[in-house]
Amino acid sequence: MRTDDARREILRAIRENLARGESSPPADLLSGGSSPPGPLSVVSSPPDPLSAMRRGGTTGESRSPSPEGRGGQGVRTQGSQGVRTRFTEELAAAGAQCTVVCGEAEAGRALARTLAGVHARRVVGSDAPLVQRLLHALGDGFVLEPLDRLSRDELFACDAGVTTAQWGIAETGTLVLESAREKSRLLSLVPPTHVVLLSAGCICESLGDALARVSVASHAITLITGPSRTSDIELTPVVGVHGPQTLHVLLLEEE
Repeated sequence: MRTDDARREILRAIRENLARGESSPPADLLSGGSSPPGPLSVVSSPPDPLSAMRRGGTTGESRSPSPEGRGGQGVRTQGSQGVRTRFTEELAAAGAQCTVVCGEAEAGRALARTLAGVHARRVVGSDAPLVQRLLHALGDGFVLEPLDRLSRDELFACDAGVTTAQWGIAETGTLVLESAREKSRLLSLVPPTHVVLLSAGCICESLGDALARVSVASHAITLITGPSRTSDIELTPVVGVHGPQTLHVLLLEEE
């Protein structure tokens, strides 16, 4: 079986098993000489994530992302206010911060305050058009690093990374980042501060709901629940050792 076919089969099996309440895909898909390859990077520039929000979406029963599906969120979930409230509560319980903003202008002001609040100077953003617009509107006081010309060592020297997230999961306060949507994986894992832009209309109730909406073109899916933390040494919790110490979500409401 070709590697692309194997990916599709495994993802299909996971979705079917989640729908049936099973915990893992059939063993025959994970054996037979083919294993899914490692994550790949997508280098093409994605379109504007706010455009999908302004156009609206399908009902929560839809299980396919938006046609373009790049640079931000996919089909809106039409989630209730209760789902959004639970998401923000679980987000706070996981140690993340959240600011609700209405429209791009307010998001830009909130981003500037957030970065200034953590004393971030060197900032790098994903290739999502919304992220790039907000970063270039920050003004003086920040150094914007070009993602396509940064080495990994230079990325480690950045103070903050700014990306979008495609989905939020209400039951755990988790963010879902898809590799096919934007170049965001290293930005979300390396700098000590991670700022995430998420549409309030793209919050799912559960992990199964989110996985059912993930694009099959995504070779890697990053799930983020709060700042990075570990208890490797004497079971003592430490934040920010293996990833960002601060996670701040800008929750975008429609204007």
